[in-house]
Amino acid sequence: MSEPFAKETDGFMARHFDRKVSGAISRLLLKTPVTPNQITIAVTLVGVVSGVCLAQPGYGPKVWGAFLFLLTSILDGCDGEVARARKMTSRLGGWLDLWGDNIVHVAVFYSLGMGLYKDTWNALHLYLGQTAALGTIISASIASYQTYRKARRHPSPHPSPQGRGSEGEGSSLFTSVVGDAARARSVWQARLVRWSDALARRDFIYVIPVLALIGHLEWFLWACAIGVNIYALVLVVLLRATPE
Repeated sequence: MSEPFAKETDGFMARHFDRKVSGAISRLLLKTPVTPNQITIAVTLVGVVSGVCLAQPGYGPKVWGAFLFLLTSILDGCDGEVARARKMTSRLGGWLDLWGDNIVHVAVFYSLGMGLYKDTWNALHLYLGQTAALGTIISASIASYQTYRKARRHPSPHPSPQGRGSEGEGSSLFTSVVGDAARARSVWQARLVRWSDALARRDFIYVIPVLALIGHLEWFLWACAIGVNIYALVLVVLLRATPE
């Protein structure tokens, strides 16, 4: 594997930094017996630990949690890279990747709301965390259904080389699951697809450690509570507009 694998939906930092780091780590992992699904589970556990840190009161734990969340995002590409290099892509791997990502997002959003509540005793932070977590669950459920529909419309006996499974790599919260804008049936549908892809970029994750260092993670929580639910609404609209 001479080059890190990139996706069309990768943002600038994901393409030019994340993929280079994850690609280097994946080359090392290829020398071990570790499987892609084991990598997915390990990265998910790191993300859950980041949520545990963010749920703690005080400045230090939140800084640690923010950097662990960033690390989770960087390592997220390793499972798919190893799977494709070893020709071990599978539908199960795709589902593990999808739900692993979103378990991390739910843990981080909910835990951050709890941690900020412990710092300020402002119940609004709890509500924001719960709202962001709920929007994530809705988005992940729609993503699951979308990938199921795609697999049913285009059944393939072999997994696609473009992703963990035949449905494509990681239909997570921060991955395009609504399709190609060029194939949209109308102008407004194409715009919604492009907006959803913009909302799904991972580059914003690099802001989180900065906000943790300056003590303003509540800005991130507000953005997530609003952005995640706008994203879920866009997915609902596109789902209803897409024929079976």
